[in-house]
Amino acid sequence: MGKFFVPSDGALSWRAFLADPEKQWKKGYSAYELANCWEGANNLPYCVERVFKQSKLPLFNDVEVLYAFPEYKVPLPKGSASSQNDLYVLAKANKELLTIMVEGKVSESFGKTIESWLGDNPSDGKTTRLEFLCYQLGLDEESVLKKRYQLIHRAASAVLEARKVNAKNSLMLIHSFSETGKWFEHYAEFVKLFHLSPQKDGIVGPVQLNGVNLYFGWVTDVLAVKREIDQRAAKSKDYYYSLFKTDKARMLAKEIDDYIYKKSLYKDDDEDYHQRYKNGVRTDCIGYVSKKGSYKFATITAARKACFVLHLGKKLHTETAKKIQMDIDELLGNEYEKSDLTRLTPGEVYIRLEWVDNIEQIVSYIDKAYEMRLQK
Repeated sequence: MGKFFVPSDGALSWRAFLADPEKQWKKGYSAYELANCWEGANNLPYCVERVFKQSKLPLFNDVEVLYAFPEYKVPLPKGSASSQNDLYVLAKANKELLTIMVEGKVSESFGKTIESWLGDNPSDGKTTRLEFLCYQLGLDEESVLKKRYQLIHRAASAVLEARKVNAKNSLMLIHSFSETGKWFEHYAEFVKLFHLSPQKDGIVGPVQLNGVNLYFGWVTDVLAVKREIDQRAAKSKDYYYSLFKTDKARMLAKEIDDYIYKKSLYKDDDEDYHQRYKNGVRTDCIGYVSKKGSYKFATITAARKACFVLHLGKKLHTETAKKIQMDIDELLGNEYEKSDLTRLTPGEVYIRLEWVDNIEQIVSYIDKAYEMRLQK
């Protein structure tokens, strides 16, 4: 395939790369579901990030997407057909490169067994390709005959791409939109070849393959129609607390909420912005608004890798916000802007709760944001 890529214009951009767009690009089909899920995420889809963090594997505690390539082809020897991966994600994990090959599934199977793919009289090309794939994965050819061909070349793709970019770690990830986990047993049978115990909504591994640590993962998600319904339902505050990376930060997020509503001098004047809707969808944050004004003065947000934001106002307090940001950065011993490559909004102050030792460090700034936001 060509080595030049262009930025996506949204989920619909993925359609052009499908082998049969008319047939494959429909709600309820894996290509459509995968595209809309990943394009709608700030970094990783929530279901993926949740499974990563719950794995308790240090590598997956902090995964940042660097680049993602839909319908990514990895050439294999003998024959013109490459391994066409639904999504290739090049990520940074625990300060190391991580290649992720994502296979989306709704109800479709993993296809033929290797035995069936080979046929009764396998060609030299298929025989050579199977030898190559088994070599890459450290498997015996006899052991894979009853396993699914798609799974073996997807796993090999993850390893091959890792070697190409000198990454030590790689992951084959099944992103299933089947609530019953359809065809999980085929995935499990394959992963057990590596003496691992696969599970739904879990990451297992690694298995060491000539310098590459290969992991396997299964994530269960919901279809776009159900996701749209869920988006219209209120997400609990615990959901937003859970997005922070450490227990201390999650506890601090709850302390901030308790302070604003139960302890601050303006506790009786606050209302919850996260009960509001925009274009029929509930806002993706816990926002704090004074009943005396109409704008948020603080937010616990899922955006920007989850952080706490103070809103002073662009019109009146852009310069003051810059000064406060510098003060907070100095206080916490970290420069926020170095942690966030996206454009910062004038008049806002950003706080990574992972850097805060206790709420007393930032209470005065929360109070100041409340007061300044009321100014006309």
